[in-house]
Amino acid sequence: MVMKSSTRTTRPCHKPRIVLEWFEEHTDEFHLMPWPPNSPDLNPMEHICDVMEWQLRAQTPPCPNISTLRDRCLDIWYNLSPVMYQKLVASMPRRVAAVLKAKGGATRY
Repeated sequence: MVMKSSTRTTRPCHKPRIVLEWFEEHTDEFHLMPWPPNSPDLNPMEHICDVMEWQLRAQTPPCPNISTLRDRCLDIWYNLSPVMYQKLVASMPRRVAAVLKAKGGATRY
Protein backbone atom coordinates (compact mmCIF):
# COMPACT_ATOMS: atom_id res chain seq x y z
CA MET A 1 0.00 0.00 0.00
CA VAL A 2 1.24 3.53 -0.67
CA MET A 3 2.33 5.30 2.48
CA LYS A 4 1.35 8.95 2.70
CA SER A 5 2.42 11.72 5.00
CA SER A 6 1.56 15.37 4.83
CA THR A 7 4.84 16.20 3.09
CA ARG A 8 5.69 13.22 0.90
CA THR A 9 4.63 9.89 -0.52
CA THR A 10 6.84 6.87 0.14
CA ARG A 11 6.68 4.01 -2.33
CA PRO A 12 7.55 0.54 -1.10
CA CYS A 13 9.68 -1.35 -3.60
CA HIS A 14 7.33 -4.37 -3.73
CA LYS A 15 4.43 -2.56 -5.44
CA PRO A 16 4.21 -2.49 -9.22
CA ARG A 17 4.53 0.98 -10.70
CA ILE A 18 1.13 0.75 -12.42
CA VAL A 19 -0.57 0.20 -9.04
CA LEU A 20 1.24 3.16 -7.50
CA GLU A 21 0.30 5.36 -10.44
CA TRP A 22 -3.36 4.33 -10.14
CA PHE A 23 -3.40 5.20 -6.44
CA GLU A 24 -1.76 8.55 -7.14
CA GLU A 25 -4.43 9.33 -9.76
CA HIS A 26 -7.23 8.45 -7.30
CA THR A 27 -5.92 10.04 -4.08
CA ASP A 28 -9.21 11.93 -3.48
CA GLU A 29 -11.17 8.67 -3.49
CA PHE A 30 -9.19 6.70 -0.89
CA HIS A 31 -7.69 7.18 2.52
CA LEU A 32 -4.36 5.36 2.30
CA MET A 33 -3.01 4.05 5.57
CA PRO A 34 0.66 4.02 6.46
CA TRP A 35 2.01 0.55 5.82
CA PRO A 36 5.09 -0.68 7.66
CA PRO A 37 7.72 -2.13 5.32
CA ASN A 38 8.63 -5.11 7.53
CA SER A 39 5.19 -6.05 8.77
CA PRO A 40 3.78 -9.54 9.21
CA ASP A 41 1.07 -10.47 6.75
CA LEU A 42 -1.87 -8.19 7.52
CA ASN A 43 -3.86 -9.23 4.47
CA PRO A 44 -7.51 -9.72 5.53
CA MET A 45 -7.74 -12.48 2.93
CA GLU A 46 -5.65 -14.65 5.26
CA HIS A 47 -8.45 -14.52 7.82
CA ILE A 48 -11.06 -15.30 5.17
CA CYS A 49 -9.05 -18.33 4.05
CA ASP A 50 -8.85 -19.52 7.66
CA VAL A 51 -12.62 -19.21 8.06
CA MET A 52 -13.20 -21.07 4.80
CA GLU A 53 -10.79 -23.84 5.80
CA TRP A 54 -12.46 -24.20 9.21
CA GLN A 55 -15.89 -24.48 7.57
CA LEU A 56 -14.61 -26.93 4.97
CA ARG A 57 -13.00 -29.18 7.57
CA ALA A 58 -16.22 -29.15 9.63
CA GLN A 59 -18.16 -30.70 6.75
CA THR A 60 -18.66 -34.45 6.66
CA PRO A 61 -17.99 -36.61 4.87
CA PRO A 62 -14.65 -35.31 3.55
CA CYS A 63 -14.51 -34.36 -0.10
CA PRO A 64 -14.12 -37.51 -2.20
CA ASN A 65 -12.63 -35.66 -5.18
CA ILE A 66 -11.38 -32.31 -6.46
CA SER A 67 -14.70 -31.45 -8.11
CA THR A 68 -16.56 -31.78 -4.81
CA LEU A 69 -13.87 -29.77 -3.05
CA ARG A 70 -14.24 -26.99 -5.61
CA ASP A 71 -18.03 -26.96 -5.26
CA ARG A 72 -17.85 -26.86 -1.48
CA CYS A 73 -15.27 -24.07 -1.52
CA LEU A 74 -17.44 -22.01 -3.86
CA ASP A 75 -20.49 -22.62 -1.70
CA ILE A 76 -18.63 -21.47 1.41
CA TRP A 77 -17.18 -18.44 -0.43
CA TYR A 78 -20.57 -17.26 -1.70
CA ASN A 79 -22.16 -17.67 1.72
CA LEU A 80 -19.61 -15.77 3.80
CA SER A 81 -21.18 -12.98 5.81
CA PRO A 82 -20.77 -9.41 4.55
CA VAL A 83 -20.47 -8.42 8.22
CA MET A 84 -17.24 -10.44 8.42
CA TYR A 85 -15.79 -8.44 5.52
CA GLN A 86 -16.86 -5.17 7.11
CA LYS A 87 -15.23 -6.12 10.42
CA LEU A 88 -12.01 -7.08 8.68
CA VAL A 89 -11.86 -3.78 6.82
CA ALA A 90 -12.70 -1.85 10.00
CA SER A 91 -9.89 -3.65 11.86
CA MET A 92 -7.14 -2.58 9.44
CA PRO A 93 -6.24 0.74 11.13
CA ARG A 94 -5.90 -1.08 14.48
CA ARG A 95 -3.82 -3.83 12.89
CA VAL A 96 -1.44 -1.42 11.22
CA ALA A 97 -1.17 0.66 14.41
CA ALA A 98 -0.30 -2.49 16.39
CA VAL A 99 2.40 -3.44 13.88
CA LEU A 100 3.82 0.08 13.91
CA LYS A 101 3.87 0.05 17.72
CA ALA A 102 5.64 -3.35 17.63
CA LYS A 103 8.08 -1.93 15.05
CA GLY A 104 7.15 -4.67 12.61
CA GLY A 105 7.29 -7.41 15.22
CA ALA A 106 4.62 -9.85 16.31
CA THR A 107 1.15 -8.64 17.26
CA ARG A 108 -2.04 -10.38 18.37
CA TYR A 109 -3.22 -10.26 14.76
